[in-house]
Amino acid sequence: MKPVPSIDDVVRQFEEERYYKDDRRAAEFAYALAVRYRDDGQTDEARKYAKTCLELLEGLPSSTLEDVQSDHMTVGGVPLPELFHDGVVRNRLRDLLTV
Repeated sequence: MKPVPSIDDVVRQFEEERYYKDDRRAAEFAYALAVRYRDDGQTDEARKYAKTCLELLEGLPSSTLEDVQSDHMTVGGVPLPELFHDGVVRNRLRDLLTV
């Protein structure tokens, strides 16, 4: 089993995907960061990444199963939902997305 990367490493990976404009991959890392920060008790950072993840996903196609099927089982030490789209993220991170 692979060791879980540090949150700083996951932030770097997220920033790299944003730089290269891979919004789907960036959304996956943002989701992982939201979960990791939430688990670490850093709610403000978790909310920031939850909102970023949702914004990225809302800009991506999601009309077919192929559009929303996860290519990765885990990202940044966090299991990804099998279907990765804004509705699933909104449900899984609802505690961070409500004001």
